[in-house]
Amino acid sequence: MHFIHKKAVILIVAVLTVFLLASAVAQGKYKFNFVERAVVTVLAPIEYVLARLGYGFRQTSSFTGQIMTVYRDNQVLKAENAELRQNNVNVTEILAENARLRAILDYKKASPQFDFVTAQVIARDPGTWTSIIVINRGTADGIAKDMAVVTPQGLVGTVVNVYNNTAKVQLILDPRSAVGCLVQRPESRVAGIVEGSGSSPLSPHMINIARDADIIKSDKIITSGFGGIYPKGLLVGEVVDIINDEGGLLKYAVLKPSVDFDRLEEVLIIVHSREPVPVPQQPAQPTPGQSTQSTQSTQSTQPTPPKGAAGR
Repeated sequence: MHFIHKKAVILIVAVLTVFLLASAVAQGKYKFNFVERAVVTVLAPIEYVLARLGYGFRQTSSFTGQIMTVYRDNQVLKAENAELRQNNVNVTEILAENARLRAILDYKKASPQFDFVTAQVIARDPGTWTSIIVINRGTADGIAKDMAVVTPQGLVGTVVNVYNNTAKVQLILDPRSAVGCLVQRPESRVAGIVEGSGSSPLSPHMINIARDADIIKSDKIITSGFGGIYPKGLLVGEVVDIINDEGGLLKYAVLKPSVDFDRLEEVLIIVHSREPVPVPQQPAQPTPGQSTQSTQSTQSTQPTPPKGAAGR
């Protein structure tokens, strides 16, 4: 009984002590500086660590967000750059095409004696790169075999095969090609045949030229018109070299074509020509009562075409 009484007294004292302390704290009479310092001392490192971790997490989150923003911006810029590059390529291609078409239009205006059909080069035979091209015009467009093909720069070749919507053009670089030509220089007018060279695919030769004929480097060579396929006056190329045939009385000229055959994209087909076809003059026949001497005198005044000048 005594033990129980003692425990009750201790409990009452403890309750009263807690009650008094709580009242004192509520009234602001006591401040437990020691306890506060102890709590601050113990919790400060933890708070510092937590604060640093929180700051680091915030910094990491912010940095990660910035990286993602930069990445997205970079992807957008790459896409815009690619689009700008493609637009630049398209614009450059359009400008180049406009320049070519403008040159073609100017050539048409400057050549009213011809009726043209414009065509695009759509293929080349890899085995005959310097011989045959394919164009996207055919019989449906009025194209026929043996029509001359040109560009504003000069003669390209002639149509050799025609289909409904396409045609094959034999270039003047083809060794099987033969074009009647002459020197444009007024003091010369030497005639010959221009044909492709198997040994120099990009340098056709003007052959059947007399050893003493007046032809020099830098002479411009044009079509003579003989043969009826190529109209007269189409530029073929420029003489870059003259070589004497071994053991013969002839020589030939090496030409640089006026057309860049590696860059052919559009061509013009001459579907109709109002240019008169030159015809070699024939010796005059003697009339009754005309003396032989007079006839011979008349014949001596008629020019005779050089060997092989007929061409096509």
